[in-house]
Amino acid sequence: MFLSPVFSFWKSKSISLAIAWSFNQLSYAIIYPFIPIYLSQERGLPYTQVSLLFLLLGLAVILAPIPCGWLTDRFGNSMMLLAGQLLRGFIFFALAFCVYIKASFWVFAAALMFNTAVGVAFQVGSDAYLVDVATTDERPGYYSKIRMGYNVGWALGPMLGAFLSDTPYWVFFTMTGVLCLIGTIHTYFSCCRGRKLISSRIRTEKTANSAPGVIKDILSNKRFILLMLGNLFLMLLAYQLYSTLSIYSTSTVGISRKALGSIYSLNGTMVLLLQIPLVAMLKRLKMPIMMQLILGTLLYTAGYVQLGFAGGAIAIAIAVAVVTLGEIIVQPALYTATSSETNSSNAGRMMSVSSLMRGIGYSLGPWIGAQLYARTTPVILWSVLSSFALIAALTFFIAGEKKEC
Repeated sequence: MFLSPVFSFWKSKSISLAIAWSFNQLSYAIIYPFIPIYLSQERGLPYTQVSLLFLLLGLAVILAPIPCGWLTDRFGNSMMLLAGQLLRGFIFFALAFCVYIKASFWVFAAALMFNTAVGVAFQVGSDAYLVDVATTDERPGYYSKIRMGYNVGWALGPMLGAFLSDTPYWVFFTMTGVLCLIGTIHTYFSCCRGRKLISSRIRTEKTANSAPGVIKDILSNKRFILLMLGNLFLMLLAYQLYSTLSIYSTSTVGISRKALGSIYSLNGTMVLLLQIPLVAMLKRLKMPIMMQLILGTLLYTAGYVQLGFAGGAIAIAIAVAVVTLGEIIVQPALYTATSSETNSSNAGRMMSVSSLMRGIGYSLGPWIGAQLYARTTPVILWSVLSSFALIAALTFFIAGEKKEC
């Protein structure tokens, strides 16, 4: 009897999906920081060639969402959750073999691109799954737990990777493949068991579920377009945290790598400690979703503007803390606002547009930051980048005027 709360907690769809995300991110985070080291130090490839890999991965993140959205609506979100993790596991085994035989850079890069695309499939499937299992009112809380699972995976991955740094790289990839298979088993029994794995929707709702039908849904939904435009500008800024900021902090401000690592740890710790309580507080205050989006983007603006005047590690840490508060507020609210514009027949493809915006931000944002960093002063650099959040806030405000979420 006394264990019933534990079992209820474990059976919660939001907790189950958060754990699935932990497995998914942990498997990738173990090897991701060490890929450039492997290619440049062990394989002896020039960094100019190694840096090409990140461009290719960004291309995969941009190209994958729309096909993954169609597959999600065609075969069902449960199938995509399982297929995404299972295929990723097998690709990691293939990558382990590539490392073991010292396959060419292009073979390795192609396998890693496919791995990234399959990761997007899991993400799109998860977004559509959450639309199915949670009401609009429940989604901010559910999404908060998923973000915690995501951050746990990213926090533990590099730590495990560093602990196993003397292990041959092919063993790294084998371990990540095993983790993906364990994650697949967890996802099946906790999230997908008892649900129809393969959707028959395509056969019963051909017109509503057709590609032209979804395109019409998107183009006729001005609020959805505004949300995606705001999402794009926000992601162009958000990815500066792990690209431009690291270079700026160590090269321009002159803080140590250890201090920078502590600042990034602060970001992750704040998400883990505050994500659920802060979202719950906003719910108790009955703050409208669109107001949460505007508040969060304004915090993004304030935090990034502060970086232009930062003179040391403490100032940068304060700025990052403000940005993190904005992130904690914005991400669940943005998912909720976006998902409210979908229905059961198009959730996969419409949510995949959100993934596409993230992909463009992931690829283009760091490049914009690098160009500004090389050509402007710190104040101009961070002021221009912060203006992206102001544009996002404006689009969210206009979207809120069209329909209250």
